[in-house]
Amino acid sequence: MALSPTIKLSSGHAMPRVGLGTSKLVEAQILSNIVDAGARHLDGARLYGNEAAVGRAVEASKIPRAEFFLTSKLFMAELGPDAVAAAVDDTLADLRTTYLDLLLIHWPLKFKKGTVFARDGAPGDFREAWAAMEALVDAGKVRSLGVSNFDEAQLAPLLEASRIKPSVNQIEAHPLFPNEALTKWCLARGVAVVAWGPLARSARRLGSDDLELWNTAKMHSVSVARAALRWNLERGVCVIPQSTRADHVRDALAAVEGPKLNAQDAKLLGGSRLPGRRRFPDVVGVWPATATRLARVFGWALHVFFTLIFAVAPPLDVVALAKRRALRREAAYATFAKERANAEAEARKKMQERLAAGKVTVTDGVDDLQVDPSVEGAARRLAETEKAS
Repeated sequence: MALSPTIKLSSGHAMPRVGLGTSKLVEAQILSNIVDAGARHLDGARLYGNEAAVGRAVEASKIPRAEFFLTSKLFMAELGPDAVAAAVDDTLADLRTTYLDLLLIHWPLKFKKGTVFARDGAPGDFREAWAAMEALVDAGKVRSLGVSNFDEAQLAPLLEASRIKPSVNQIEAHPLFPNEALTKWCLARGVAVVAWGPLARSARRLGSDDLELWNTAKMHSVSVARAALRWNLERGVCVIPQSTRADHVRDALAAVEGPKLNAQDAKLLGGSRLPGRRRFPDVVGVWPATATRLARVFGWALHVFFTLIFAVAPPLDVVALAKRRALRREAAYATFAKERANAEAEARKKMQERLAAGKVTVTDGVDDLQVDPSVEGAARRLAETEKAS
């Protein structure tokens, strides 16, 4: 049974159930492998550094901006009342758009401007940042607001005190870590849940680690990835997997079409799910309500250490560093694409030369096909580049 392709957020705006992550991707990958494959919900972040690549890809697609759903997330050192507006203006310029569909606070941590881990204000106090975000909605620069990686204790104050309620909580949620309690808590309060990392570390490892999921996928003749995404979708959770392969993107988008999980599937993939554990354990006290005492102490020690460091060190612009890394990835990918094209052209040329010379023939198997070393080298390089991609 097909699900509606979008859900309605508490802000009144529609959001596609399936989006695609853009972390570490370059413009060509976003355009050719994601947008051209049909994805319109693109999940980005200031920390990824590649929002300019997303903007170029959207523009190059010639698809109207209104058909896209663009998300960005504020870095932890950009949550001061003055920094929020400047960060969003920078993101809008990079994305080549006049508005964001969704703006999130990336993590429930707030650092002093120009630092990392040097906490700014009381832990969990995001009132000033949220008020600045609300002002952006009033100005028409943002349509919906939300958070990412918040637990109940961190999200509850925003729900209670905010003028514009959080529409989304983007959290880790997959069959090996269902995050069931937080998911139900959010949905019961009208907060849409978006699962990042919905395939855990990878679909291949997910299938090998979860026999029930593998069996369910085979019973429905679908991929493990599609079964995992459908499991989340049927419990009301939107998903943002990530892939650089167009066929995988199309498979992910098709999860809204099915398969419809039957009662037995739901029992195996629902009630019997173990709590699991996060991909990245909380070692710095991100979630004080559940963190160990050692994690909370270590997080406080980091705060003290980096506060002292940045008292004498120059400020650190993490987003600017991320943008420079993204530019290096663009250059590296351009070099790789050129080398791949040259290898393909060389292989085609050598094969054509062999065909013209009559060296490639169909035999009865008695005579082995002798491979020209130059052709073999070109083919090997082509295989290596395809494997690397």
